[in-house]
Amino acid sequence: MPGVKLTTQAYCKMLLHGAKYPHCAVNGLLVAEKQKPRKEHLPLGGPGAPHTLFVDCIPLFHGTLALAPMLEVALTLVSAGRLLGTALRL
Repeated sequence: MPGVKLTTQAYCKMLLHGAKYPHCAVNGLLVAEKQKPRKEHLPLGGPGAPHTLFVDCIPLFHGTLALAPMLEVALTLVSAGRLLGTALRL
């Protein structure tokens, strides 16, 4: 299984948002950079092995998510914002 890495911004944003609202569950998204495919095959888990780099974290809801339409609208807004290149400041 490929590894996972977080940027400092993504990690801190996720950690601090959870610390700000310790009484609520937080549902959100991790945003990853698109990686260039590698031609060489490296052993998994070793240095230089393929990994996913999460560059940002977007909190969406607090508490349990029971409404699928709310999630669909949130994902559409995040997707549109990313396509237009607008920075989401949450």
